[in-house]
Amino acid sequence: MKHTIALGLLSVLFLVSGPAVAEKPPRKEKDSFSYKQEVFLKFNLKPGDQYRFSSVVKQHIVQEAMGQQITTTQDIATDYIYDVKSVEEGVTTINVTFSAVKMDTDVAGMQQLSYDSANPDAGTNELKVMSNLIGKSFLMYINEEGSVKKVEGLAEIIGGVEGPQSELLKQSFGDSSMIQNMSQITNIYPNQKVNIGDTWVKTFSGPIAGMMQSEATSNFALSQVTGDVAVLEVDGQMKFSKLTGGGNPMLQGAEFNLNGTQQGTMEVDIASGLPVQTKLKQDISGSLEIQGMQIPMSIVSDITITGQKL
Repeated sequence: MKHTIALGLLSVLFLVSGPAVAEKPPRKEKDSFSYKQEVFLKFNLKPGDQYRFSSVVKQHIVQEAMGQQITTTQDIATDYIYDVKSVEEGVTTINVTFSAVKMDTDVAGMQQLSYDSANPDAGTNELKVMSNLIGKSFLMYINEEGSVKKVEGLAEIIGGVEGPQSELLKQSFGDSSMIQNMSQITNIYPNQKVNIGDTWVKTFSGPIAGMMQSEATSNFALSQVTGDVAVLEVDGQMKFSKLTGGGNPMLQGAEFNLNGTQQGTMEVDIASGLPVQTKLKQDISGSLEIQGMQIPMSIVSDITITGQKL
């Protein structure tokens, strides 16, 4: 069961390696059509506004161990409520509330894990620790490029949780993991005017939850402008490797050698920068080494994230 919990944690963490550093878009010669499509994209939510961000992740995970192939399917749905508090010197302060979480995991038809914050008592015991998050809030600080600069209040929420499953919260929802998780939703903007066909790049390099080293590059292109919505194409590459000096007891000293791609589209409200709808497909493959055993594995994830003003 410990390996099942660790696998679920691992697959969640692969979703949080969001980009963090922007390179300026290359400029191209403007014709009259592209000039008319020029837009300024930045994170621009206004104080007093409230939003719901919902994500749905469907995963298909295949591992090979001791001559056997193990297939795991996992569905994860989360809702966050954003209350925009203030904007000072280009940095937006947001009160983020854990609104809802639903997880269903099936390991080769032999083990099932489930949790639904709408009916927590019916959940698997190992995941009931998630109830400690529901209704709790923390502060998040985001600049105009959508980069999450810091979070405050998570340590107090997680620090009050005790028991053997508290490690799940500490690693999945600690400061570093949450910064990367939230950045995947928001860190997408060139923060300057772009035309149809223009591209820009976001990169990330750093540890994830004390488990692995992550390097990611995401290429964005403005493909279409329809009314008040800009459509972005996303094409990214990811690499996960051994974290020097790291170690997570839930993965028993595991080492990673995994690479992947992330492709999809994002629809962004031009005025506010609100990501109205994001659809991504991640395809990750490679190997995981635990206690000298090489485990080939692949993780295919379909991700849908929606943003709605309340």
